[in-house]
Amino acid sequence: MKYPLLLAAVLLAAVQAPAQDFGFGSAWPGLDDAERAEVMAFGEEYKAFMGRVRSHMWFVREAAALAEAEGFRPWPPDVAPTALTPGSRWYAVNRDRTIVLFVIGRQPVSSGLRIVNTHIDSPRLEFKTRPLRERDGIVVIDAQVHGGIKNYQWANVPLAVIGRVDKTDGTTVWVEVGTDPGDPVLLITDIAPHVDADYRDRTSRDVIRTEELEPIIASMPAAGDGGTDGALDRLLGLLREEYGIEGRDFLSADLQIVPAMAPRDVGLDRALVAAYGQDDRSSGYVSLRALFRTAAPEYTAVAYAVNNEEAGSWNTGVNSEWFSTLVSEVIAAQSGDFSGLDLRRAYANTEVLVSDTTTALNPLFPRPQNARLTSRLGYGLVVKEYGAGREANSEFFARVRGILDDAGVRWQTHSYDAGYGGGTIAGWFAGQNMDVIDVGIGIVSMHSPYEVSSKVDLWELYKGFRAFFEQ
Repeated sequence: MKYPLLLAAVLLAAVQAPAQDFGFGSAWPGLDDAERAEVMAFGEEYKAFMGRVRSHMWFVREAAALAEAEGFRPWPPDVAPTALTPGSRWYAVNRDRTIVLFVIGRQPVSSGLRIVNTHIDSPRLEFKTRPLRERDGIVVIDAQVHGGIKNYQWANVPLAVIGRVDKTDGTTVWVEVGTDPGDPVLLITDIAPHVDADYRDRTSRDVIRTEELEPIIASMPAAGDGGTDGALDRLLGLLREEYGIEGRDFLSADLQIVPAMAPRDVGLDRALVAAYGQDDRSSGYVSLRALFRTAAPEYTAVAYAVNNEEAGSWNTGVNSEWFSTLVSEVIAAQSGDFSGLDLRRAYANTEVLVSDTTTALNPLFPRPQNARLTSRLGYGLVVKEYGAGREANSEFFARVRGILDDAGVRWQTHSYDAGYGGGTIAGWFAGQNMDVIDVGIGIVSMHSPYEVSSKVDLWELYKGFRAFFEQ
């Protein structure tokens, strides 16, 4: 090293510099009146979407409907090459739980893609295969947990049931109860402070244990029934009459128990949004909106929303071969021929933003996060540098910085001190030899029934996605 003292001085100055020296700060002051109005309008549309979409399957249904209204067509594997003109718009669905939307670019797909990947499942409770229990005349649901939650946060919260029941005759019964203001809700009850002396030595994680997460679903016994299972018998009768569901049908049900509260503004200035499922249907929604505004990009632009990443991938998750098959079909349709080498070369030329939420600085619990490294509500799009082999190559980060800066996107970074932090699904894309970086927004109360985000962060994420698609 020719100038070791000079290098040391530069590094020391970088470490000691305040955050503002890197251009980080609140995104709100940089908005003029017109853009501030756009941010608030975008926030209202976002809240309406999140209120309608409480699960991954509902996201896919809503996204497909919105896509068709925006001129996207269902992808047929036998599509004619003449239909794949620049700007043509397509979507494909995998098992009702994963969706890809793409706009054909001016370059062939073999030259690479520009992908924004999100996951659309969120922490929740689910029905077990034999879920109904009657306890002292009250019928509860024996539930299991999907993703990482703090159990106590789910007590005394109005809950809804959403999902599907698949029957042996091949029919599917779709269920949604509790999301409409006139619907009944489920509830996990807590113990009163008058009688909780024997439970006060439990740690916060075990205030309510996982096997105690049993929402009430019914309590009225059948008429003239004084038996111990009267309420359960009556409930099974209601399910049979209302939905055509028998007890054994729960063996092949995919039913989620989710918070029933509608999204709401937080604070008198209405700058923040509280809603269930922002991790990570927020990024999924924003990616749709950005792709809808993409006309005929240089490279094929893709919004890819996957399922099951809060609890490990499956055939509708990022590890599924379904996406690679779809890309192979597009390459074959464009070129009239296909080999595995074509897909590998396309992936080598592909750039990816894997978008998920991260833990913004909490004003009530600023520690143990490092305030100098942690994202903040209202500071814009977040670039996540998690270290330990989970961050972008420096040259790709520099490229993304340039895209964001050229588009006037306000952005910040986020990383953790040792021993803290979550994972991402960027590893799959990196393993396919794609250039990939993690981005998203910061939220507080993550994995709770009512997560909090900033409207301006959602807006800056939208601007960032558009710039990435349109580069």
